Amino acid sequence: MTRAKERPRKVLAVMDDSDTQVALRTAAALADRHGASLEAFVCVEPPHDLAVVAQLAGRDAEGLLADLRERTLQDMQERIAGVLPDRRIDLRLAVGKTFVEVIRHVIESGCNFVVKAAEPLSGKHRFFFASTDQHLLRKCPCPVWLQTPEARPIPRCVLAAVDVDDWDAAEPDTLFSLNRRVIETAREIAAPSGAEVIVLHAWDAVADGMVWAFSSEADTRTTADAYVNEVFDARHKAMERLISRVKQDGAGSDGAPVFPSLVRGTPERVIEEQSRELGADVVVMGTVARTGLSGLFIGNTAENIINSLQCPILAVKPDGFVSPLASRP
Repeated sequence: MTRAKERPRKVLAVMDDSDTQVALRTAAALADRHGASLEAFVCVEPPHDLAVVAQLAGRDAEGLLADLRERTLQDMQERIAGVLPDRRIDLRLAVGKTFVEVIRHVIESGCNFVVKAAEPLSGKHRFFFASTDQHLLRKCPCPVWLQTPEARPIPRCVLAAVDVDDWDAAEPDTLFSLNRRVIETAREIAAPSGAEVIVLHAWDAVADGMVWAFSSEADTRTTADAYVNEVFDARHKAMERLISRVKQDGAGSDGAPVFPSLVRGTPERVIEEQSRELGADVVVMGTVARTGLSGLFIGNTAENIINSLQCPILAVKPDGFVSPLASRP
């Protein structure tokens, strides 16, 4: 059964206090490519001791917060004008926790793509997708693109990380849905510049050690090689089926061409190494999927991958994902 491809139709750029405004630039390029509308969003997070600050300043807390809101709006409007001087952009301001307010706005406004600058942790070029970013990756219902300051707004090389091993997947259809969205999204962001999309699967022959342990000395090497080759062939055929089904579904028919790549090793190592070796401008991957023993897209494995990357990350969810914040008042 085919499904209508959902392109970016309303892109949300989360503003920050930097001079580069890479999120706004990236969101604008994405919106232009797909004829989508563009919104800018800024959140004011009042300090926990706002009442104390207000008292020391001889002000009431509400008045102080109102001034903070006004100054933030003025500052963000000036930054927008500096980056996109000939464009009128709707700027929304909220007060509260940034990730909560972004997700709430996404749910209420119909935005279906979020772009945000990644939060720095330490080191000149080290970006850890910290508290706000981690919450968005886990809970935002639409794709979240976390950019780094030096990143190209329009990427030239996009790495789409997929998991084609559905042997122990509790929900194979969900896994395919997620893989499909990863590839679709990668092609969407690659299309403006004709960038190449590398569809990467990290595979391993996990029982190789058992073959060596329990085979006789005479045929251990032959048996081990045969086992490894069998695993590789199975993953290669699974990759071919995935790409064929995506094309049959009409996903990204006008998007960038895809180049499959299978590399042996753990996902944590392979994705990080390949992103560096290929010079990827962004890694697209899923963040919610299977629960099997070798599940890739949940828990510590996914977070280890994300936190090891030195380039931007774009995270997508499978069809039907419901944010845990959707039911909150």
